Amino acid sequence: MQGQYCNQTVELLSCGLSRNNSGNGSASGFFNQSMLSCRNNFVTSCLGDEEMKIYTLEILRVAEFLTVSAENVRLRPVNNSGNSSGIDLMCFARYGAMPSATLHDFSGNLNKSPLVINSPKVGQWYISILALNLSKETGGSQSNVSKVCYSLELQELECPLGKAGPNCLSERYMLQTVLRKDSTPFESYFLPYGEKVMSDAANFLLEPLLSNYSFGGLYTWTYFILDIPHGAAGGNLHIRLTSDRKLNYEIYVRNGGLPSLVNWDYYYVNKTSNSHGSMFFALYSSSEEKADFYILYVGEGTWNIALRNLNSTDGTSNRQTTMSVSLERCPKRCSYHGDCKSALDASGLTSYSFCACDRTHGGFDCSIEIVSRQGKFFSGVECKNMADIPTATFHQHYCLWFQ
Repeated sequence: MQGQYCNQTVELLSCGLSRNNSGNGSASGFFNQSMLSCRNNFVTSCLGDEEMKIYTLEILRVAEFLTVSAENVRLRPVNNSGNSSGIDLMCFARYGAMPSATLHDFSGNLNKSPLVINSPKVGQWYISILALNLSKETGGSQSNVSKVCYSLELQELECPLGKAGPNCLSERYMLQTVLRKDSTPFESYFLPYGEKVMSDAANFLLEPLLSNYSFGGLYTWTYFILDIPHGAAGGNLHIRLTSDRKLNYEIYVRNGGLPSLVNWDYYYVNKTSNSHGSMFFALYSSSEEKADFYILYVGEGTWNIALRNLNSTDGTSNRQTTMSVSLERCPKRCSYHGDCKSALDASGLTSYSFCACDRTHGGFDCSIEIVSRQGKFFSGVECKNMADIPTATFHQHYCLWFQ
């Protein structure tokens, strides 16, 4: 029972390996995948006009898509002369919370076509089914006793281990957690499993791990997945790429599901095209040969990093690019210009770390010098000229005091 007044029944869908999945292909046209099918326990559900029923299922692993469909849609009683094809069997899907007609993440009319959710997030999903236009189709006095019945079916496609993306042809690597020595709790860096990576280094060579399959011969996707446990939430995820020539990669990051060009939480293309508008994205020292940024205060769960390799005429065989992924409590150790502090959130379960900078430095990592060593400049502006700036009164007094 859930809902605002705990009076809404939520049915847990039962899932299992699809009967159509033989390992060699399925009706979906995908190969070498795991197809899970989920159904309502009572096989058939029936709804009156404007009645709603809610279901729930938990996605345990990264999936390519989730398809929701209604089978055997029919009217009850069976002698009803109405036409079920004109009934709207609306589906509303929402991640982590109960959906409604006005508040949902995805929606569709299952009596017209299945609802397809690409790259659904790992975790609890709620599906609501709402019947509409039933009285119009059944008509007259029968509208009070007529119901529409259906069988709900969900299919979840999971790629085999080490594969991801369309047709499950791109490479996917699970990153293992390596704790950093002489550091605060949960500070770590992440390395892919396998013989292609040196276990004694904090970074790894990227080119040997790239996918060979390209989309139309233009670009390839390679995925890296890491897990942030509950105790490590509130840290800062540091991602770096360094190449011996101009970077040929775009970076897309998403929590819970696979990122894409249209579905991401953070991204980096270059210094001028990135998520710098987000208060949780901090661009550090980046150039044409280097990408360096932080995702601040990451939440717990599965984080997915996707690299989009833009194939060029010189290819990638002659390139040498290193990648580094680490979890840090205070970025750059506060640049040795401040102290690393921590504070608990309202629940008391998540610890957030931050830099308490000294009097002459600021920024999220204390790397920005506020006052020069001579004490005559404030952010590059002479103190004597700051009196001409009405909004800089505080800065003016601060400079005079410091002198």
